[in-house]
Amino acid sequence: MNIIVLRQVREFVDSLDMPLRSDVEGLIDLLKQYGHALSMPFAKPIGSGLWELRQTGRPQIRILYGFHRGEAVLVLALKKQRSALRTQEIILARQRFKTYCS
Repeated sequence: MNIIVLRQVREFVDSLDMPLRSDVEGLIDLLKQYGHALSMPFAKPIGSGLWELRQTGRPQIRILYGFHRGEAVLVLALKKQRSALRTQEIILARQRFKTYCS
């Protein structure tokens, strides 16, 4: 599967220290290999056609993505601070995904 990485996501991943960046890039490779079939504990649907790619441990990294025309589009990356994603993070991810798809 082809992976589209928005600039903001690439900049976030590039800013991580090398061991963590390597782990996150490994997750992206899993998504590339398994696509829609990737599931827990690596990927989880969050609704409205969006999914989260999950790097567990400390810190927890989440990359929000959706599928468009057979490609995975990575729209938002963040260090997770609490048990649930914040509403504004999900809204931003939806906006970026909608913009990409239009």
